[in-house]
Amino acid sequence: MTVKIGVDLGGTNVRVAAFGDGPAPLLVRREPVGAERAPEAVVKRLAALIEEVRDAAGAGGSDVVPVGVGVAAMLRDRAGTVANAPNLAWFDVPFGAMLAHELGTRRPLGVYNDVNALTWGELCFGNGAGAKEVLAVYVGTGIGGGIVCDGRLVEGKSNTAGEIGHTKVRWDDKAVPCNCGGRGCVEAYLGGHRVQERARQELARGAKSMAVQLAGAIENVTPGDVDQAAAAGDEWALGLWTELAPLLGVTLANAIAVLNPELLILGGGMLSRTPVLREHVLAAMTVAATPPSIEPLTVRDAALGDDGGVLGAALLAEGGVSIIPVR
Repeated sequence: MTVKIGVDLGGTNVRVAAFGDGPAPLLVRREPVGAERAPEAVVKRLAALIEEVRDAAGAGGSDVVPVGVGVAAMLRDRAGTVANAPNLAWFDVPFGAMLAHELGTRRPLGVYNDVNALTWGELCFGNGAGAKEVLAVYVGTGIGGGIVCDGRLVEGKSNTAGEIGHTKVRWDDKAVPCNCGGRGCVEAYLGGHRVQERARQELARGAKSMAVQLAGAIENVTPGDVDQAAAAGDEWALGLWTELAPLLGVTLANAIAVLNPELLILGGGMLSRTPVLREHVLAAMTVAATPPSIEPLTVRDAALGDDGGVLGAALLAEGGVSIIPVR
């Protein structure tokens, strides 16, 4: 049995999983990133955790074990340079080169955007299996995308293809600032934390909604509470969804017009907890899209959950995608 390792490095937790020849992990380790977030410290802890998982999975010390890392960041190149990972407070960090040096030549390393890894996992073993032209969009804390063209992951010239969350939906002086450093990105309006923040602010300023009763207090209101209120006909909640949904719906329609995928995969915690919002987004997408591009489109939910990212990263590294030279 061959062993490969997938890693999901987020702003709060890191998950490391070992895989054999199938999609089910042999074992998984999950732990907090911790308070010490300097790149050097994170790289050393991550390398130690990878070696621990490799040993526990039964791979010998001399075995070549590919390692794929999906990171919640905007990457700058195929060497895994992190241009912007706001939840880690990393900017222009040579993360891939640092980790490759720490792991050595017997751990071939690839670093990928986390949603690209999720997309590849879904293509290989999830709801994307068998498809050749795929757009995957995950809406959680942020909004990320992955593109598959002719069965191959599209990374782009500088490894930033698929960053659909940074599609601009406003560009005037009232455009909301985004964590990427720009303004008016769709993520700045529909990322889960932004929706939650806006909802609580409006309710604190006097907006009336049953979302407060559902949550118990204004400071506890989540997008899920807003969605439940909207499902019950709550005027304020429906108004918020009616305003926000077209921003993502039109973003998806524009991407579909450009890419002409056969399959749209939707995932992420934000959409999974807001079925009314999801319905409004898809309705707006359908209205905005051109018939020739949307008529052949199938829409499916992501199937693999958290395992999709670590599995996809491991499979990409095993396939030799964007392996980083050790210097």
